[in-house]
Amino acid sequence: MSRFLFVAPPFAGHVLPLASIGVELASRGHDVAWVSYDAARPWVPDGGAWFTVPPDPALESATGAARAPPPRFLAAEFAVFYRDVVVPMAVAMLPHVDAAVAAWRPDVLVIDQHALAGSLVARRRGLPWATSSPSSLLYGQALASHAPARRWLSGLFAAVQRDAGVDPVESPDVSPHLVLLFTSRGLAGEAGEFPAHYRFVGPALAHRRDPDGFPWEALRRRPRIIVSLGSVLAQHGERFFATLAAALRDQAVEVVVGAPDGVLRDAPPNFIVRAWLPQLSLLPHADACLSHGGSFAVESLAHGVPLVLAPVWTDQFATARAIVAAGAGVRVRYGRVGADELRQAVHDVLFVPQYRAAARSAQAGLLAAGGTPAAADHVIALARAEPPAAGGS
Repeated sequence: MSRFLFVAPPFAGHVLPLASIGVELASRGHDVAWVSYDAARPWVPDGGAWFTVPPDPALESATGAARAPPPRFLAAEFAVFYRDVVVPMAVAMLPHVDAAVAAWRPDVLVIDQHALAGSLVARRRGLPWATSSPSSLLYGQALASHAPARRWLSGLFAAVQRDAGVDPVESPDVSPHLVLLFTSRGLAGEAGEFPAHYRFVGPALAHRRDPDGFPWEALRRRPRIIVSLGSVLAQHGERFFATLAAALRDQAVEVVVGAPDGVLRDAPPNFIVRAWLPQLSLLPHADACLSHGGSFAVESLAHGVPLVLAPVWTDQFATARAIVAAGAGVRVRYGRVGADELRQAVHDVLFVPQYRAAARSAQAGLLAAGGTPAAADHVIALARAEPPAAGGS
């Protein structure tokens, strides 16, 4: 049996796929440990060793940057995200990840793409590692036409790698050994060929732990739409949620919304609002979903549910484009959509049959990719392979 160390940022959509794989590995007799901030702990399964990254100014500033309204232009969004979120968190997490590796002595590290400290430590110690990519950043080619932004990001990456004591490579967040993509090849768009170590496994849904306390008895009518903007973006969604309420107030649809307390004021009678939703448990009861284009969007398609997409940040636009191109959703402008447009978009995905048909077609491809068991198979195979030379690439 092998020993695996999971390295995660404190963002639910990035922790949950890792948690699913971790439980699967443990169920097969492998040893599993975790290193992250305590904010990630609620989404991590019980059992296994836990190594805490203590709170620090980098976490506070990164969380604040992630919750702030995004810049207007895509290249600027990437600059803010990597400069103010990914890199400061990498610097803060680095010594704690290194200490966890020294104490746990893993055979393989499984590292979220935004937990850059994990890959730096793995390369420094010559350990095999897998990249967990729950977003479309690694296949969406979002910066393909932004050469200045790509050069800037390359310089930022080079500096943090040199400071960590490893030779700079172009993409330090991408493992040369294994990349897990939680979607299907069919939803990856027109990105061309992928390296052989890129594995499309579909969403990792097994063993997931939903929050308790949802008022199931309050579900009373169909059709029903589930609304989730993720654990971070919903913090500044007052305008969007107000538009949603105006669009669907008094409509013959039940609206189940995940929103922090106080963000959606004066919710209409046909709305059920909770700070946290049991999303996977709700999806079999959904007729449509509204998402910003994070992992919940792909999970919805894995249940054959069509979507309204309101992308906000970076990779979410690529995810939205892929789903719209597949015919399984309608995109609206998060910052500009009006009540009439949003109402029409919801009406279309609920009542125009082609959207549900396309969602079910996408569902077949996602389920065929294998999900959690397939992802676990790949990381176990990596553990059985010969370790790479120190330094990695």
